[in-house]
Amino acid sequence: MKRILVIEDNAVAANLYRTALVSAGYDVSVATDGESGLAAAAQRQPDLVLLDLMLPKIAGLEVLRKIRATPELAKVPVMVTSNAYTGPRLDELRDAGATQILTKAKISPKELAKVVSDTIGV
Repeated sequence: MKRILVIEDNAVAANLYRTALVSAGYDVSVATDGESGLAAAAQRQPDLVLLDLMLPKIAGLEVLRKIRATPELAKVPVMVTSNAYTGPRLDELRDAGATQILTKAKISPKELAKVVSDTIGV
C-alpha cells in the first residue's frame, strides 16, 4: 500500500484529505506543522507528500526545500496545497521542486484523490 504524508495544520482539511485518500486505498499519516512533517517524512519515507504552505514552526516552502535537499526524499512527489500563493510565488514553488500546485478552494477531496492516483497510482 502506498504511503502518503499530509502536512496540514488545519484539522478539518487534514481530516477531509485523509478520509478521501484512505478511501482511495492509501496509507495516510498526518503532521500538523512543518517540523513534525519533516520528521515524519524522514521516518516514513512516503510515496507522496501533500504539503500545505502556511504552516507553524517551519513554513511549507522551507519544508519543500528541505525535502528536495534530502537524498532519500528528493524524488518523492510533493503536491503543494494553498489558497495563499499566486503569480510569482508559483514560480518560486516550481523552482523549489513542487511536483504540482493545487488551490485548496478549487479542488474537492475526491478530486485530490484522483490527482494523487494519477501521479503515483494506487
